[in-house]
Amino acid sequence: MDSLAVWVDHQFRHHRWRMHALFWLVVLAVYVVFFGRQNNNYGQTLFFVGLLMPVTIGTTYFFNYFLIPRYLITGRYPAFILYSVYTLLTSLFLAMMVVLLTFVVVARLHIHQMDPASLDILFLLASLLMVVFLAAAIKMMIHWRKSREDYQQLMRERVETELKLLKAQLNPHFLFNTLNNLYYLTTKKSDRAPQAVLQLSEILDYVLQAGKSDFVALGKELRQVDNYIALEMLRYEGRVALERQVEGDLGKYQIPPMTIVSLIENAFKHGVMPVATGAWIKLSVHAAEDSLRVSVSNSRKDGALNSGIGLTNLTSQLSLLYGAKHVLEIEHERNKFLVNLTLKS
Repeated sequence: MDSLAVWVDHQFRHHRWRMHALFWLVVLAVYVVFFGRQNNNYGQTLFFVGLLMPVTIGTTYFFNYFLIPRYLITGRYPAFILYSVYTLLTSLFLAMMVVLLTFVVVARLHIHQMDPASLDILFLLASLLMVVFLAAAIKMMIHWRKSREDYQQLMRERVETELKLLKAQLNPHFLFNTLNNLYYLTTKKSDRAPQAVLQLSEILDYVLQAGKSDFVALGKELRQVDNYIALEMLRYEGRVALERQVEGDLGKYQIPPMTIVSLIENAFKHGVMPVATGAWIKLSVHAAEDSLRVSVSNSRKDGALNSGIGLTNLTSQLSLLYGAKHVLEIEHERNKFLVNLTLKS
């Protein structure tokens, strides 16, 4: 049924009037052959069917281009039913008038070659009305398919728009924090500021280039994680102990850009910044055969918050890109904050 709708819609779009003409020619031929076999007089059958076709065509187009768009599609069902009944009754009345006038003309002109009684006129009228319902069904099938395509396109555009908005919020947020780090180094006139500038330039290039894509190689993401950690360690020096463990085939996986960077950023901002000493961060990346598991945990000042706009936006971005194929677990403990991310292959 769906493939038929696709074919009909495609043909109607590119050869509209030809398809309409072909449809009615096929209807005419089918009815002439079907009813002509009753009396073996195809010429007479063609004459009567041809007389009734204008009524059928008019009724069909009135349904498809007036009643259905104005009442059925808009949900005005009682009005659609009422006007449909009126339309069908009017169509039957006009068809019967055509038949009666034909009988009168044939009788007065004494055309012996024409014998209207040899045709089952009532069955013919009922059959022609079936064409109206067939055409209406095709119209609704095409409308249903187009509505479904429009909805899917709307959902795709919505997802793309949301992803762009999330990236627009995430990247400036990260850059703002990094620039604060550089400001801190320059105010201290640190000799490590030039190296920090080089690392920041690499991160900026990554944000500008990889940020245009939905996914990047895991290895590239981890390199920027190292750059970010190096920038943060320049600022915090001996205030934080950091453990980093990476295992598995990194080349097998791609992830959304800034995913792990955002987790590390969140750990530094909410786990290290609020305390003077004794902070710690642990990063674990395990690339297994069937999934990629990322774990980031950090020390937490009792009662302090441990999530911000970066983590919130990352959660939304992962939901849009992965749906049910990812698991994001966030655990709050008294002195510990843990984020476990699993991306299924």
